[in-house]
Amino acid sequence: MSPKALAPVTKSTVKPGSKGNRYLPPPPPVRPSLASRFARAVTPAAKLGLGVVLVLGTAGATSVGAYRLALGSSHFAVRHVELEASQRVTESDVLETAGVALGDNLLALDTRAAEQRLLADSWNRSARVTRKLPSTLRVQLVEREALALASLDGSLFLVEASGEPFKAWQEGDPKDFPVLTGVTLEALAKDRAGAVARLATGLSVLSHYERLPVSQQHHAQEVNLAPDGSVVLTVGARGVALHLGQGPWPKKMLMVAEVMRTFEKRELPGVVFLDNALHPERVVVRMR
Repeated sequence: MSPKALAPVTKSTVKPGSKGNRYLPPPPPVRPSLASRFARAVTPAAKLGLGVVLVLGTAGATSVGAYRLALGSSHFAVRHVELEASQRVTESDVLETAGVALGDNLLALDTRAAEQRLLADSWNRSARVTRKLPSTLRVQLVEREALALASLDGSLFLVEASGEPFKAWQEGDPKDFPVLTGVTLEALAKDRAGAVARLATGLSVLSHYERLPVSQQHHAQEVNLAPDGSVVLTVGARGVALHLGQGPWPKKMLMVAEVMRTFEKRELPGVVFLDNALHPERVVVRMR
């Protein structure tokens, strides 16, 4: 055998796939596992995000557990009530209307539902219920003020300053008020704004009259409101009917004061006419 045939086998002389028992083929490439590929694909920022999610998830579970524990804790039981802007009702009345009892859990309380129950009472214009941890319930009410009664088709309604009849009168409600007449339920249904404006005119007439000293002796009894805007004010125990026409009310009240002063020591008239549109300075008196 020639020296060339006996030359040692080296990497440079043996090619992959050559025959001969002195050559070992290279091992097949190893495919990376799914876990290792995922580890290489996840960026540092993503790894940080995953960590935050895990932490928040743990914190959230802890918070839910703590909240559930607080719902059953007597530490948050309602023990005190702060009631603001209420002149008509007591603390116990408010709690009963709101559907809340002392000892109820403050965190479990549905404040929106409590507000809606309070607003179902026609006396309340607005209601706000809030928590003052750990054990105080705060209730802020804005109540309506009744200034007169309105007789609507024979039924009495309490009327507030805007002229709005906000509540049907019932036993236990205040009743020592002048009565507004001349407005009907049909008028309210067809033109509520117009009907309420007429009732507000009646309140304005009452306000002007009550500024007169004579009003302390001869109290206002009734204000009749005609559809054309004219007004008849009835005052005193004997019912003196003052036909005021359509105003202006301050000037008409000065005339009323003068008439009543004239009859201060005499028998009061039955009717006084101050509604002459052509001659507003004229006063006609009709005795009983």
